[in-house]
Amino acid sequence: MEKVESTQVFPSLITKTLKALYSGIIDMVYPPLCLICDNRLEQAEIELCNSCLNNFKLIGKPHEQFSVPGDIFISTAWALFEFDEPFQQLIHHLKYSRRRKPIGVVLDHYKSQILDQFPGGEIDYVVSVPLHPRKLRERGYNQVDDMSRWFAGKLNAELGNYLVKRHKYTSTQTQLNAEERMENVREAFGVNDSSVLQGKHVLLVDDVLTTGATSNALAEILVQNGAAKIDLVTLSTPQFGNA
Repeated sequence: MEKVESTQVFPSLITKTLKALYSGIIDMVYPPLCLICDNRLEQAEIELCNSCLNNFKLIGKPHEQFSVPGDIFISTAWALFEFDEPFQQLIHHLKYSRRRKPIGVVLDHYKSQILDQFPGGEIDYVVSVPLHPRKLRERGYNQVDDMSRWFAGKLNAELGNYLVKRHKYTSTQTQLNAEERMENVREAFGVNDSSVLQGKHVLLVDDVLTTGATSNALAEILVQNGAAKIDLVTLSTPQFGNA
């Protein structure tokens, strides 16, 4: 019996040693660099240096303005961090460079300050603003899914991403004004199961709040399907002064 265990352990030790050696060689040739400042990292898996992580500016209060015309179906919105150049770089990496780990790193680092802003025990579902299946295939992931899982766990709410769908493929909103954005996402969303939404408090999650057109369109559909209250949290907003 002892001989069998030793033969099982020995290959495992060899594998771990080889992996460590390979990782060390890769780090020497291609040293891990911070996504923001390009300084060398001590921990490659974090992808952000302590200096950049500590310098992100947490806003610490609800967002108060939507540029989208018409009725607003969102009760309270939070844009967590100031939309300065370093944070814009981070969001770009999250959206387009397949860099998902930094979301958890940033949220964990500012956990207490973030959660102090949210009503404890009141949120029933946390829901990511969904991507259209075609865009999801093109990108390979929804960059806010990890963020929604983080909030669901910390707020003791149910992850409700399965409740909504995006059945209209929309062009990029980057160059559109508020009215064009609203028209672009009109009837873009649907609900998979309205029965569980009756009277529920839903927290929507997205990466950037620009005019609020996308999140408000989804909020409208949720309210029409029985949700009692919709809040929104995003990483940041380019709206001046967050007011």
